[in-house]
Amino acid sequence: MVRLAGTTGQDSVRRMPTFEADRKALIGFVDTFAKGVDDLVLRVSSGTIIAAVGQLTHYLRKGMPCTSDDEGHIYVSDVARLLAFLKSVTSADVTVNQRGRGRPLHVKGGNSNLELPTSTYIASDSDVSLIEKIVKKSEESMWTSFGNAPLPAEAVVDGSDLYPLAKATKVIGNLFTCKAELRPKDSDFTVMASKSSKGKMFVNAEAEQVSGDKESYVSHFAHWLPDLLGTVPNQNVSIHMGENAPLVIRGGNGDFLLIVFDQEVDE
Repeated sequence: MVRLAGTTGQDSVRRMPTFEADRKALIGFVDTFAKGVDDLVLRVSSGTIIAAVGQLTHYLRKGMPCTSDDEGHIYVSDVARLLAFLKSVTSADVTVNQRGRGRPLHVKGGNSNLELPTSTYIASDSDVSLIEKIVKKSEESMWTSFGNAPLPAEAVVDGSDLYPLAKATKVIGNLFTCKAELRPKDSDFTVMASKSSKGKMFVNAEAEQVSGDKESYVSHFAHWLPDLLGTVPNQNVSIHMGENAPLVIRGGNGDFLLIVFDQEVDE
């Protein structure tokens, strides 16, 4: 066996991250990112998979449990084909591995195997490192700001209270505008989708542990907000807001983070 200088046999093994996960849980996990995303990077660590995407509209990071011995990154160039394979097999668990960036992705479920070619460039990951530098500073400030935007308001809401807005497209059509408003004194968090020719649809979530000195904090978004709210876990989540600032939603155990960038657009 030929080894590169300064490496050991164990080093070469570590270059092939491998994990085993519940098939249905993995489908739900990958599907969280699937809308508008063609590719994905899976960060495999001890007992956890983490994926993150960064776009002009938002940043989304989510984790799920797995069984893993070898850590590293797994690169998925075709999310749709991966999901199709996962849905086609019937095994309870699947095993996923890859020898490195640009190498084929291998997925095994029962007696079925998938080999997918991958690219060295993952579009959904291209801005992640830059956004995560800002995220780190925000974490250090206890989420009182994101970049140059102050986030003086905070509350805790039930994530499932936000789900009904995901039906807005069926109710008022496409290309609507959205508004998020936190009213600390009323302990109320409202998200609204509206289109002048079709009407308005909004959801109210009871806000707890509320902080903020102003009567209300409002930010504006485009029609992609409802779909993003559908990724929020079915549990209590923390919300951070400012006036015309990004909307930050954090899971309590640290395995979920959604940042929707404030963008007021015309219908």
